[in-house]
Amino acid sequence: MNTTVRANSAVCGTGSRCIRCSGPKGDEVARTKPGEQRRSELLDAAESRVLQDGIDSLTVDDITVGAGVAKGTFYLHFTNKDDLLGALRDRYVQRFVSNQRQAAEPSGGVDKIERWILSGIDEYRRDVRLHDLLFHHPSRPEGPEDNPAVDALRDLLVEIGATIPDPTATAVILYHAMHGTADHILHTPADEDRMLAEVTRLCQILLAPAT
Repeated sequence: MNTTVRANSAVCGTGSRCIRCSGPKGDEVARTKPGEQRRSELLDAAESRVLQDGIDSLTVDDITVGAGVAKGTFYLHFTNKDDLLGALRDRYVQRFVSNQRQAAEPSGGVDKIERWILSGIDEYRRDVRLHDLLFHHPSRPEGPEDNPAVDALRDLLVEIGATIPDPTATAVILYHAMHGTADHILHTPADEDRMLAEVTRLCQILLAPAT
């Protein structure tokens, strides 16, 4: 009898060759993970550490230990800590916009935009600590930046055929109305119903068909 098979069978007690036991070892599996999966795990580890201890104390060692990888693996995906923080911000926005899009998908017309806005307010309030840690920290680059959330809203306005002269400007206004409404509700929860009603009314006023 093959001694390797016997040894593997003894591990699980099946008495026959076990695929799980005779397959690659854990470290071999870890080394064969796709690059995107490894990158995502590094981001997950960093996000968890940021929520636990903040950004200032975050180190590359913290991230690699949390992800269970060697330090060199970090530098295959990111040039430094600031590069990783930028990737965390990008992922936050992508997730935020994806959830908004999903919430708005069943609707049409102005109602689609209203749902996009209200979903964004909920998302912001649900994850406000991570948002503030990532976007209100000095490590964030200064100066104008692309805003995928505004771009997504502009595209949605075009998609529904809104009769507005400047979809980009309208998207900027509605985006900041969403953000401001969420901030106000966080600080003054008693105003939630009236703030949500008013931001909905703003959508209807801005996007009402021309008469």
